[in-house]
Amino acid sequence: MQEEIRKKCDEIRDLLIEKNKSYGNSVFDKGVLFKVDPMYAIQSRINDKLNRIKSKETYMSENDLMDLTGYLILLQVYMDEVDRRMSETIKSSEAYPEGETPFDYEISSNGKDEG
Repeated sequence: MQEEIRKKCDEIRDLLIEKNKSYGNSVFDKGVLFKVDPMYAIQSRINDKLNRIKSKETYMSENDLMDLTGYLILLQVYMDEVDRRMSETIKSSEAYPEGETPFDYEISSNGKDEG
């Protein structure tokens, strides 16, 4: 059974990489027409795929399962990237003295920002 699991994982990996090449990394980029955050776009695709599986009156195809598995993997990859970027931001803000961050600013007495 372990070899079958390995083969299926390899098959899904190859499918994801091929689709990523074909679509030009579009799942991780905000849309051209609609500026949708990639996380929400992936979640929407997962939701659509689950609705499609749920509403099918016949059998669930292997393609449906592979697509759903692929979207779940893409969501994990994206969340890992978000976590990595957040960690880098936190580490870079630790270099600022006395709690200052690159995001600090003050409002002057005339009410204008003084970044």
